[in-house]
Amino acid sequence: MIMKTLVKFICCKFLYKVNYIGLENLNSVDTCLICPNHSNIFDPFFIYPVTNNLYIMAKAELFRNKILAKLLYHYNVFPVDRTKRDPKSLFTALNIFNKDEHRKLLIFPEGGILKTDDEIGKKIRNGATYISGKLGLPIIPVYITRRPKLFSKVTVIFGKSFCVDNEILEDKEKLKNKSKELVETIYSLNYEKKV
Repeated sequence: MIMKTLVKFICCKFLYKVNYIGLENLNSVDTCLICPNHSNIFDPFFIYPVTNNLYIMAKAELFRNKILAKLLYHYNVFPVDRTKRDPKSLFTALNIFNKDEHRKLLIFPEGGILKTDDEIGKKIRNGATYISGKLGLPIIPVYITRRPKLFSKVTVIFGKSFCVDNEILEDKEKLKNKSKELVETIYSLNYEKKV
């Protein structure tokens, strides 16, 4: 609770002025995958204060430092190797939901921070759609203001949840297309806000 309060004050009120839209969509489900776009190292910190029982899949490079790794594990952050297929990370993600407790998992379907608009849609990962189809979990798409400057306004938009049919797990092309559709849905939330 203390950490949430600190993160909310430092990241969401001081460094950035964060405004949330669609929190009712996040609060309507107890167990789900949260899938935002990713353009800023602070993106997870914008989600963390408004989410209970949150787990986060993060790049393995962050875990090279033993002290930082210990801290990350303490706050339910676990690594994924983005350079290859990582069955250990997938196994960890699936096991998060094997217990009766309500939990949420934050996954960035674009696989990392995108620094330019040209990168959007180029490196889409299938992890979130696979887990959703495998376990029947809803996905909440989230749009976060891209590349905000310090002390500027940030808008975090939670879209309506949807589930992935487990039949697509048998077809790599369908799985890939569903992952692409997820990313398109994420960016469409920003468009819907403007119209």
